[in-house]
Amino acid sequence: MKRVICILLAFCLLTGCTQRVVAPVAEHREPVSIQPATAEPTALPSPVPTATVEPTTVPRPVLSPFAPAADPKPFFAEEVLSHDGEPIASLVYSLLEAERLSKQTFYDRFLQIIDTADGLESSLQDLASDGRTLTADRKERTASVLHELMSQDIQDALRGAYANCPGEGETLPLAPYAAAIDALLQVLQQMEDRTEPFFSLDAKSARDYRAALDRYMGEPIVPRTVFDTLEELAQTEAYAIATALQADPEAVRRKEPISFGTYAQNVSFLRRITDDLCPLPDGSVLPIPLERGEAAGMDLLSLAFHTYPGMAFLSIYASRSQGEQQARWANAPYGYLGGLAIHCSYSVIPYLDDFGLDYVQYRWYEDMLDVTLTGISALLIHYYGYSEKDLAEYLKSWGAESFADYLYEKAMSDPFESLVASYGYCQYLDICQAALDAGCETEQRFLLDYLSAGPAPFAELKEYMVSLYTNQG
Repeated sequence: MKRVICILLAFCLLTGCTQRVVAPVAEHREPVSIQPATAEPTALPSPVPTATVEPTTVPRPVLSPFAPAADPKPFFAEEVLSHDGEPIASLVYSLLEAERLSKQTFYDRFLQIIDTADGLESSLQDLASDGRTLTADRKERTASVLHELMSQDIQDALRGAYANCPGEGETLPLAPYAAAIDALLQVLQQMEDRTEPFFSLDAKSARDYRAALDRYMGEPIVPRTVFDTLEELAQTEAYAIATALQADPEAVRRKEPISFGTYAQNVSFLRRITDDLCPLPDGSVLPIPLERGEAAGMDLLSLAFHTYPGMAFLSIYASRSQGEQQARWANAPYGYLGGLAIHCSYSVIPYLDDFGLDYVQYRWYEDMLDVTLTGISALLIHYYGYSEKDLAEYLKSWGAESFADYLYEKAMSDPFESLVASYGYCQYLDICQAALDAGCETEQRFLLDYLSAGPAPFAELKEYMVSLYTNQG
């Protein structure tokens, strides 16, 4: 289904787009006309592997960390159990992947995991009473993660990792841990399946959705700006796909896996790439994550987003940072992390020449177009109040109105992550280009400096990075 949508959109971009009609924000219902791009979209930067360099060390302007949400009360169950079971899952796997921990440190972090599970249970109880539940599909996937966290394999892994830590310590409280995860699971399973949208189509609901986007993004956003930015990104991606298909019409039929065959081989390869692109600040070696569910079957492009140099790497990088930087990473919102992880998945492409770089790039753009269109659809549905019929009308100009049901359902189950990650990626590209224009020598140097700066509001990061290379010059 996704592949067909991408082909249709690519063909539409190749033959020329028609005018789009997009509804304004919820408070105004008059349509607003948007003219299509009159020039070829700007190509995304193509990273070139270079020798590892150290982050620039010059006087830097002051950066503000992302501020914690003013109202910590979650809006809905997805915010509590984001990414199908995290943050509890990320804490467990991060602990298993940690190196050089003393028994006391390991024990203290394990107790924090139990406390976190208890807190999530309480939050879910409140949300369930308010009807802020999950869809049946999301419940099933989240329950699967929680079952895995209670499994004997995970408990054995925790016990073994603790035994290998130096120093003395008490017996690891695995029974309370399992009980806390099980209590969370019981609340989840008792929730009524959600069959209705998060929001009804009124002004208050639109404000709620915008407030949720602000929280996921880590700073206030302007919905119209987000929409225009993602439309431009989608056109860029569709144009890249169309160009690739024009050069190699058989690319769409090849369906060749971009994989070395096993999860361990794939992750080991990505780990070596990450060591070249963006080594850890303390110079230590990256661990190989445990094999988890569907991740075992991912190809290298998807795995690069989820593991190295994507989300797993960013989690480890954050844990190895010091002082103020670690405080920044602790408050990093999904807009910063997801956008950076998307860039990192693109950065591995030059290393995958064994699979044919043109084919790999085609596959990456195909996957990204699906993500971007899901984000656009989510904004139109949850903020602008689009029905499935309205979405189909909008998609006519893309030549994909027959797939409105697919994108509608996908946007209903993913109202935030695709939207926020793809917009965060656009912000990253904008800051990167500004830094290159200001005198940064290479994209790799920019990536290292960007990581070294740590999360901060994007407007401040742009000013910071431009100042960094201006001062250097």
